[in-house]
Amino acid sequence: MKFVLRTTSALTALIVVTSAHAADLGVRVYTKAPVAPAFSWTGFYLSGGAGYGMWTADQRHVQGAPDALAERNGGRGYFGTVGGGYDWQFNSRWVAGVFADAQFGDMSGSIDSISPGAIGTTRNNLNYATGARLGYLIAPNVLSYVNAGYSHAEFGSANLVNIVGQSTPYTTPKFSRDGWFVGGGLENSLNIFGIAAPGWFMKSEYRLAGYGSTDIPMSGGPVLVGNSVDFKSTVQTVSTSLVYRFNANGVPAAASEPLTTKAPGMPVSNWTGFYVGAGGGYGMSTADNIFQLDGAPAGASVRSGGNGAFGTVSGGYDVQFNRSWVAGVFADAQFGNIQGMITPPALSAVIGTTSNDLNYAAGLRVGYLVAPNVLSYVNGGYSRAEFKSANLAVSYSGVVAATTAKAHFDGWFLGGGVENSLNIFGVTAPNWFMKTEYRVAEYNRKNVDIFDVHGLSTPYAVAFKPYVQTISSSLVYRFN
Repeated sequence: MKFVLRTTSALTALIVVTSAHAADLGVRVYTKAPVAPAFSWTGFYLSGGAGYGMWTADQRHVQGAPDALAERNGGRGYFGTVGGGYDWQFNSRWVAGVFADAQFGDMSGSIDSISPGAIGTTRNNLNYATGARLGYLIAPNVLSYVNAGYSHAEFGSANLVNIVGQSTPYTTPKFSRDGWFVGGGLENSLNIFGIAAPGWFMKSEYRLAGYGSTDIPMSGGPVLVGNSVDFKSTVQTVSTSLVYRFNANGVPAAASEPLTTKAPGMPVSNWTGFYVGAGGGYGMSTADNIFQLDGAPAGASVRSGGNGAFGTVSGGYDVQFNRSWVAGVFADAQFGNIQGMITPPALSAVIGTTSNDLNYAAGLRVGYLVAPNVLSYVNGGYSRAEFKSANLAVSYSGVVAATTAKAHFDGWFLGGGVENSLNIFGVTAPNWFMKTEYRVAEYNRKNVDIFDVHGLSTPYAVAFKPYVQTISSSLVYRFN
């Protein structure tokens, strides 16, 4: 159930936010009477919500000079968020604003100085940011926006254990870094699905933040004094928030009347049929690594990380079984280079680079038509991930000491997204659709065998349990 909870924020946002797209997507909007004046987005607002995130950090042991190789570790977890800002609507379609917000929670992962064999758990427990956003009103009460600005991240202190998991007196301190972020999202009024809530809005947002490297000192005993870890992190988050807007002109910050779509003979799309799609995206992974000796755990656990881009192809069949609901089956594949680490921490300071180069999935989706040509859906099913073989090298010298075999992992995924026709913003493309989807997958734990440099088997292995989080956009062609 914990992964179901992790995806709640993203799936809620994908279902709720898109309901307001109908005013601009696909079919022409007719009104029974002149539309009531739209509210102004100019004014202050406050927000609060929650989300889920992953981070990766390139870490290199430093003792006089840095190690030859960097290790990419990672973390994952939940957070809450609060924020506020001011927007200015400067014409009928465009909105600009400034804002500040904070994320507080427990995205826990590994800090690891593998050369002296010291491993600990650090938590990204606070991120705050300030920046600007620019948005386009795809309907009077729906804002699609991009944002960017300054970000600050704080990580907690860590108590270090040795390579076999025994406690030590050594610690690393709390530390923080300054950096930047880019992101984007959708915000809409809550006048949807029959709910009228003047002043209240829903916002969902994706954000990617990068932070500069810093040296984290290790202290607590004569062996590690003077040693440090060079730590450079990237944080990816998805969140959903409720927003209350204090409209500057005194009118409640909600459309006084939603746009209607009643008109005799208005065309209705039929979603029944086959489709194919292709696109691309970006993903992060984390994996729990535990050294194995003769099939039994024999060391501390390290949480490695990975990130990278991928391409995707898909196909499926949908059935529209009434005016509002669609269900279907599908299969897809993601191929690319979500590159990260595999590391047996108890095996004499060796690390290797592995890439999640192929994921494929088959499952079901159920969607609700928020407009005749806009489908908001959730999906789930079986997933398989493949990771490349790795050369395991000594971190301080770069000399290859062992190898791992290519490995695959079975698991499951949950996700959700929005699919709409391309009859938007003056573009008409019959049968062509656009799909945007968030997905998170959990895979089984599996022992990855370690071989010596001559390819001979050894009694060593790494118990490797990966998690993969992806965001993608695809063009879809429907054979209606």
